[in-house]
Amino acid sequence: MNERACIVASSFLLLASCGSPPPEPAKTTTSASTPPASASPVVPPAPSEGPVAPDVPSGAAAQRDGVLASDAARIIGAFINGDPNLSPDGKKVVFRSNRDGLTQLYLGEVAKPDAPAVRLTKTAQRTLSPAFSADGKSVVFLSDRGADENYSIFRVGVDGSGLEELTPGETLHRDAPFLPDGAPDTLVYSARKKEESTARVYVQSLKGGAPPKLVYTDSIPGKLFAVDRNAKRALLRRYISHSEIVLVLVDLVTGQAKSIYPAPGKMVAIEAAAFSGDGKTIFVATDEGGEGGTLLAFDASTLAQRARYADATLKTAAINELAVPRKGDRLAIRLDAGNRSVVRILEAKTLKSVGEAKLPLGSGAGLVPSHDGKSFALHWSTPNQPQDVFLVDARTGAARPALKEARSTLAGLGELEATVQTIPSFDGTQIPLNVYKPKGLAAGSKKYPVLVSVHGGPAGSSPVRWSTQVRFYTAHGFIVVEPNIRGSTGFGRAYEQADDGPKRMDAVKDIEAVGQWVLSTPWADPARLVLSGGSYGGYMTLMGLTHHPTMWKAGIDLVGVYDWRTFMRSTSGEIRSVFQKEIGPESDSAFLASISPATRVDSISVPLFVYAGANDPRVARSESDQIVRSLRTRKVPVEYMVADNEGHSLDRKETVTSFLARSTRFLEEALKLERQ
Repeated sequence: MNERACIVASSFLLLASCGSPPPEPAKTTTSASTPPASASPVVPPAPSEGPVAPDVPSGAAAQRDGVLASDAARIIGAFINGDPNLSPDGKKVVFRSNRDGLTQLYLGEVAKPDAPAVRLTKTAQRTLSPAFSADGKSVVFLSDRGADENYSIFRVGVDGSGLEELTPGETLHRDAPFLPDGAPDTLVYSARKKEESTARVYVQSLKGGAPPKLVYTDSIPGKLFAVDRNAKRALLRRYISHSEIVLVLVDLVTGQAKSIYPAPGKMVAIEAAAFSGDGKTIFVATDEGGEGGTLLAFDASTLAQRARYADATLKTAAINELAVPRKGDRLAIRLDAGNRSVVRILEAKTLKSVGEAKLPLGSGAGLVPSHDGKSFALHWSTPNQPQDVFLVDARTGAARPALKEARSTLAGLGELEATVQTIPSFDGTQIPLNVYKPKGLAAGSKKYPVLVSVHGGPAGSSPVRWSTQVRFYTAHGFIVVEPNIRGSTGFGRAYEQADDGPKRMDAVKDIEAVGQWVLSTPWADPARLVLSGGSYGGYMTLMGLTHHPTMWKAGIDLVGVYDWRTFMRSTSGEIRSVFQKEIGPESDSAFLASISPATRVDSISVPLFVYAGANDPRVARSESDQIVRSLRTRKVPVEYMVADNEGHSLDRKETVTSFLARSTRFLEEALKLERQ
């Protein structure tokens, strides 16, 4: 998150190419003190100050950007495919791809993986969460405007004709719709207003004419996990925080609802839930309040537990996705092990493990079953293989590409060598991290600039995978390090909660430990150490630059939080509600100031590149405006890029191209790098 699995998995504050409500952050309570800041809190600027003008490169800078943009086109041209969904007869696969500059829907023939995919939508806005209608004649999907996350539901014929908006009325953040095959003319989805922290459930006719029917409203943030085949019952995740979730069974006819898991007084995380094909079993992927993920099977009538699965080897991994076919005796789960993904195949009645998908070391998502239960589809990538759609045999675990499309632009691009290791932090906590180097790099032969890239979240992780940014920066002379600092998912409940509230500064100390480790390696140039990150990672970038100002020589901040006080006032109601527990209560202004970069912004003296999306509903552009305004006032080198047609995203080809070119040229100048 599975929202039909976005091309890039996202968390609340994770820059990504997708957008339905993502996994929410971990629970905490706050009020305890934190280490005192060395400066008095900066008063948040008044809204009347208005937006800060972005920079427009000219002259030599613009010329260099043009050269780097040509380099970027080579790697961006290695498009990614993902978010698959199989037709009812299993003959077609619909998926999203960014091959034409913005994620659109494409159709492939399962029996003809060598045949070129056919473009299904030709819109000016991104698309996501495609799903076939029950009769297989059309595809339903989500789309927003300018990445503002006000998703509407659309339908298009499998021949690309008849594009129709199904929800033209109220502006809402809608989640991926469910199309139950036992009620083929019915659409079921959850939604909310941007400013609300409530959850709504709608039932709508696909025939048109009748307005959507609001059948249930919950005062707590939530979204639908599943709908049964007859559109009579739904499973809704009500979340207080990432580690405190309640599963609710909603009667879609009467609007009545009841909590079914966990038992009162118990606190658990729930990542996925589903009905069996016959509706007699409810499957729940949870941590049971412990360290690792388990899958539970309950009798749908009595709610008695029938079976239980816990992975014997990946004991701290979370079960993030669950694929239950309408027919067949097997189901599949995807485990998030933090720095990689693993897909297990289970016997549906006993939950006994009967196999594993034979996929290379890497990461994936979008796990969905075929209707006959004979196979599962998902997208997968490795550091040297762009994300693509694969089919996994339910009996043997054998995986084959659903599409065989050449990435000709990668010809001649050297391979990356990715290693996974752990390093100790200040308190002995082991911090996992990924290191990406050009293959064949001779140890100690040269000192290289290093870019440390921090993931968003906080409840997220950096797995080993294909990354356009990693490939581009390494192609231009950098070694890239991705730390999974405390608070990251996939390494157990305790590790994920280790940065909660008053422990936020421990995660900042992890960043310092990562920097110190990098500086101790034989390949790192201490004069060219860069800290980078998007969203929550952008916040951690600003915290690293303010708390360890002599370690880092430059920074890249993408849509990062600058001041938790102003952030709380400008973000969506749903995120604000959950972050009261993850970050700290909005009422405790002193605490929020103490963990904000704004409090120590005068410590930043190194060059900083800042990116913002003009339509960002999560981290408002005003957060980026504030850091840029402060640095410009003090004459600290800063370059500000604002994308007018982006939100909490870096989606459009032209945006990605410009960002990669400008940020790399900026680092070349700031670090006095040799041009690659």
